[in-house]
Amino acid sequence: MFNLLRPRFIPAFPPLALLLVSAGSIGFAFYAQYVQKLLPCVLCLYQRVPFYVVAGLSIIALLLIRFPAAARAVVYLCAATFAVGTAIAFYHVGVQELWWEGPAMCGGVQSGAASVADLKAQLMAQPIIRCDKIDWTLFGITMPTVNVFFSAALTVFCLIAPSRWMKK
Repeated sequence: MFNLLRPRFIPAFPPLALLLVSAGSIGFAFYAQYVQKLLPCVLCLYQRVPFYVVAGLSIIALLLIRFPAAARAVVYLCAATFAVGTAIAFYHVGVQELWWEGPAMCGGVQSGAASVADLKAQLMAQPIIRCDKIDWTLFGITMPTVNVFFSAALTVFCLIAPSRWMKK
């Protein structure tokens, strides 16, 4: 069992792990949204973007696995993407804790309505999801707070993984 923890040349491990973690994170977000009926605010939707980007980058890294330098560079790009995700999640935590004000879109979603009547119909049909409202906690920890630490840990993983598993 401990032999699995030894560093060795397994070049596909980091990109594959990143793909699975990203897909799992997006899947959990969709589960919370559509099954548990926890509607996301604008900042929640922004926090999903790095996971979409990393899923795409990890597929590219898997395709470039025969070119180790290029695959390592893509994993380092994943680190930068998760660092941005950490910043977005930290910003959302600050909005929830009322450390600073959220963006103007935090009260609803921008509309592409052609007339005032269309806009009114859209506003009446759509629930307003505020960014500073806490919908879900686990032992007092909110979802954006979990995402701060999760994205930071993934950033560190992306910085360490290429030198540990993708280098001969």
